[in-house]
Amino acid sequence: MFLQFKKSISKDFKIPYKLPMVNFNLPNLLSGLRLLISPLAGFVLFKGHLWVATFIYLTLALSDFLDGFIARKTQTQTPLGTILDPLADKFLVFSYILALWLGDFKWQPDGLVITLLLLKEFVVLVGFLPLLVAGKLPQPNLAGKVSTALLFTYGVVLLLCNLGVEVAISLKPYLEGLISGTLLLAVLLYLSDGVRAFLKIS
Repeated sequence: MFLQFKKSISKDFKIPYKLPMVNFNLPNLLSGLRLLISPLAGFVLFKGHLWVATFIYLTLALSDFLDGFIARKTQTQTPLGTILDPLADKFLVFSYILALWLGDFKWQPDGLVITLLLLKEFVVLVGFLPLLVAGKLPQPNLAGKVSTALLFTYGVVLLLCNLGVEVAISLKPYLEGLISGTLLLAVLLYLSDGVRAFLKIS
């Protein structure tokens, strides 16, 4: 009787999305460490330790390059890595931008950039739900990838601005305009993808 019940449950209960198997290879380990260290590094920045925070930021950014490079060279890309790597990137960018915004710094993130960044992540989160039901993972669009790369650069520029680097100070407004444009485009593309996914399952 128990076996029949177990078979019935297995037959009727289906998970729409197959969760990625845990695979702690070197690229995933680097992404995991970046994910864990980012909030702590953001706190270090918030407390005003600019040089230490800048060193940690550049080190974590290097680890982002390394985990992707190693995964491609060793053919060790995994479903877990496709989730963990961009998630770690978001944690790093969010931790530093939030610390610079809330902390006592002369040069802070632009309000429009923060608004569009939050809007993009909200759209991605909401758009994730219909894709999850459809058994798919949301794929980052080109504008989303470009905006992430620009936000990484923006973090460096903001740190250098607060360290008094004149080139970074002059570059800041132009970079903010470019980031705002790519974030807005990413939002529109993610909205379009989410609507199409919703129409397919409705």
